[in-house]
Order: sequence, then structure tokens, then C-alpha cells
Amino acid sequence: MTTYSTSICRRNSLAAWAIAILIIFAGSFPMIAQAQEGAGQREAIPDLNRWNVQLSTGTYMGVIGGGATPFFGSLGSSSRFYNPTFGVDLEYMPSIFLGLKAGYVYSVLENRDGHSSYKNNYQMFSLGVNFYLLKLFDIPYPLDRINPYVTMRTGYSRSSLSELRDRGNRSAFHGHYGLGVGSRFRINDRIDATTAYHYTFYNPAIRVDGQNRSGLYETQRLAGFTVGLSIKIGSTSRSSARWFTRSRHSAPNIIFI
Repeated sequence: MTTYSTSICRRNSLAAWAIAILIIFAGSFPMIAQAQEGAGQREAIPDLNRWNVQLSTGTYMGVIGGGATPFFGSLGSSSRFYNPTFGVDLEYMPSIFLGLKAGYVYSVLENRDGHSSYKNNYQMFSLGVNFYLLKLFDIPYPLDRINPYVTMRTGYSRSSLSELRDRGNRSAFHGHYGLGVGSRFRINDRIDATTAYHYTFYNPAIRVDGQNRSGLYETQRLAGFTVGLSIKIGSTSRSSARWFTRSRHSAPNIIFI
């Protein structure tokens, strides 16, 4: 068991390092762009709004059994399907296909009826990257209204556990990393609707539900389903980098705006 746990922890650490490297690499794009622009290798572009703040709500859960585990998370004691969740993300877009983000999530996780009792006032702090991959292509429609993306993130979570059977209340901080998919839907020049699915991993030592667990699938995981609104920060006279479209005659490296 020790060897298995050590292996999982190493994989988790490697994944966290990989995400951190991606964030650093993405942050270098503006410097690359400035160097290329100074060398006269690309056309002038308009000043864009690059900052967005997103407010979201939904549910985070961990369910075992019934074949649902791969998609709905996995805890030692199944959570309810709906656990009220609220989140806020701040995103900066150094390019039209990439966003750097910092996020906070708060959720109240509780056991499902018939499963071991627990309650977790759960908080998540994370840094991540959103990849708007379809923006690499000059497709005016539907990418002027729909902007799908994939996301990666890593950070720390705080569990405040109570209502544990035969055990006192406890709190703990633990690392996590996660993947997800989502999409933005343009409402107007300032507001987008959003929807997303997140999958978050912890190492085998972490007990998000406070329950002891052993076996092949001992790594605990949370799945999140959220909807929300993303609000552009800045003047409405400037276009959002999220919805900027390269002209047909633009230089190819304009993707590094």
C-alpha cells in the first residue's frame, strides 16, 4: 500500500509541475508577441479588453457505485448529487486562444442518505489555464457566439469536516489538480453565459469526506458541474480578446496578441 500511495503522490506532483510549467510558458506569450511586433513581423491590432471575472454556481460531488464513478467523482462515502457550490474566477487573456486564471470555489459537501455521515464546508483555491483551441481557426460563425475551451488547474483546498460518526470535527489543507471542459456563450459586448465540467484529483492520503478507505480506487475525486456569467472588465468601446477574430489578411502570428 505504501508503494502504491507513493506512486500516486509522485504522479500527482508531476501533474502539478506540468500545469505550473504550462502557466509559465503561457505567460511568456506577451513577451514573444512584443518581440515579433518590434521586428515588424505582424500587423497592428486594436487595443483589446483582456480581463474577465466569472461568477458561477452548481454542484460538486463524489459518487460511488452504479457505474457513475468515472464521471461523477468518487469518495469513500457518496455525496449528495446536489451540493450547493459558488465560485469566482479572474481571467487574463494574453492571446485570443489562451486565458490565465485564478479561482475560488466554496461548496457544502454532505453524504447521501444511507451512506456514512459527514459534512464538509469545502474551499478551493487554484491557478490554471483555459485553452480556447477553436480560436486558432478563422471561422466567423459560430465562433463569434460560442467559444468552447479545455482547462487545467492546480492549487490547495481546505476541508472543514463535521458530523463524522464517532469522530470529532477536523480541518485540513490539501493539494489538488484537475481538468475540465466548458464553453462561453456570448450574450452581449460585456456579458457571456458559461457552463463547465471539472474533475479534481487528490492523493490517496486525502479524505475529502473524512472516511477511511482502501482498495484499488482509493484516490478521492470530485466532479463539478457549473453554470454562470462572465463579465468583461474595461471599456465597452474595446473588443474582448475572447471574441476577437483575426482578419483574413492578418499575419499568422497574430494569435500571440
